[in-house]
Amino acid sequence: MDQGGSGDLTIVAEGVLARLRSVYESLSEAEQRVAAFIADAPDQIVYLPVKALAERIGVSEATVIRCCRSLGYRGLRDLKLALAAETVTPIQVTREQVAPTDSVAEITRKILHSDIQAIADTLAVIDPDALEQAVAAMLTASKIEFYGIGSSIPVAMDAAYRFLRIGVPSAVVTDPYMQMIAAAQLPSDAVAFAISHSGHSTDIINALRAAHDTGATRILLTSHANAPLNSYADIRLVTAARATMMLHGETLASRIAHMSVIDALNVAVSVRQLDKTLDVMTRASVFISERF
Repeated sequence: MDQGGSGDLTIVAEGVLARLRSVYESLSEAEQRVAAFIADAPDQIVYLPVKALAERIGVSEATVIRCCRSLGYRGLRDLKLALAAETVTPIQVTREQVAPTDSVAEITRKILHSDIQAIADTLAVIDPDALEQAVAAMLTASKIEFYGIGSSIPVAMDAAYRFLRIGVPSAVVTDPYMQMIAAAQLPSDAVAFAISHSGHSTDIINALRAAHDTGATRILLTSHANAPLNSYADIRLVTAARATMMLHGETLASRIAHMSVIDALNVAVSVRQLDKTLDVMTRASVFISERF
């Protein structure tokens, strides 16, 4: 898919394009050609029958249908309906790469637009059932351990702090070896919560394997729906973030999307155990005010 240049994109209910980005790497080469055409010309897709679309892309009609199904739609008709719905009330945001010649103001605008888009895309693709399952598991967990590697470490640390602050026993483990050791000692009523943008980390796989052997519930927060790590998790929370911002190997906005999901889970757990949350936060505030 074209990830350079600039263009206007709808950021409200962008389900098709957000799903496309999350599964693109797992598609076959022919399906990727279909996906690239959808991403580059979504307005044209709505008006093309399957035969004309296949001819324009240079693939078979069956490939077009397979790509639609890989995106979670029964066929081209359902995909067209979803695309049409996305363009009813558009809010336009420019998608652009950061260039070395950009001013600080231009860089700031591009980064913030990318962050806004990541949250809007995530809202479109996040699985509400998976969110419910994650909250239920975290509410009953005797302990939650958060695991992260590389750029996911700050997200994991923030998550552990947030849940500890509302009275949920939480810890963060960032050393790969210690992650495996800690996961192997989790009780069966604990939660192993892994955060991985790429979904390919061997170290996180080892930790989730160890957690599986103890019977702990495994939750994965990632940006890729078909990454290897997904098969090692009981509950999968998939966000969406564009692969832009050329100066970094990972999408900068992925961290924003992941932290937004953590915020949502934290608030959901808080309101489901409101009396406990208020009691814990009140006692913590009193303790802190007496010492500072």
